[in-house]
Amino acid sequence: MVLYIHDNCAVLDVRNLYNELREYESVKDEVVQTSIKVARLSKAVVYSVIRKDFEAAEKALREMNQTAAKLKELIAKWPMFYGSATTGLQEYVEANVLYYFMKEGKLPPREELGVDVYVYLMGVADVAGELGRSATEELLRKNIEAAKRLKEVVERLYLDLLSLEPRDFELRKKVDYVGSQANWISEKLFYATTCRREEA
Repeated sequence: MVLYIHDNCAVLDVRNLYNELREYESVKDEVVQTSIKVARLSKAVVYSVIRKDFEAAEKALREMNQTAAKLKELIAKWPMFYGSATTGLQEYVEANVLYYFMKEGKLPPREELGVDVYVYLMGVADVAGELGRSATEELLRKNIEAAKRLKEVVERLYLDLLSLEPRDFELRKKVDYVGSQANWISEKLFYATTCRREEA
C-alpha cells in the first residue's frame, strides 16, 4: 500500500501543537524559576533563624510559603514537571522545619506542609546541618548545654529516620548525613568541654 501526501499538506496539526508546545515550555520554565525562588527565600529564612533574627525570618518565611504554594499549584496541574520542583520544595520543608523547631521546639507534620513523604523526609534530613551550625554558634557563646540539646535532637532525628528503613538511595544518603552531623556535633562538644576543663 502506497501513501501519498499532497504538496503543502502538513502531516501534523502544526497550529495547535505549536501553541501547546509553547505553553508546555513556558510552564516548565515557570516551575524551574519558581523552584529557584523558593530555594533562595529558604536560605534567607535559615540564615535569619541561625542568627536568631526571627522578625527577618518570618518576613522571608511568608514570602517563601506564598511562592511554594504557587509552585505546588503548578505541579498539581502539570505533574510531569514534578522533578523540576523537588529541590525547591525540599528547601521549603527545611526552612519551615528549622524555623518552627527553633521557635517552638517542634517539627511541623508533613500534612501541614502539603508535600509528599519523600520531599518531607529529604527536607527534614537537611535540617541536621543547620542544627549543627546552631550548635557551633552556641559553643562559640560558651553555651555548652544548648549545644548538647541540639546534639540530642540530631541523634533522635537520626534514629527516627533509621527506623523508617528507607530503600531509596538518595534518602539513605541523607540519613547517613544526619548521622555524620550527630557525630560532628559530638566531636565539637568533646573538644569544647575538654578545653574548658584544661583552662580551669
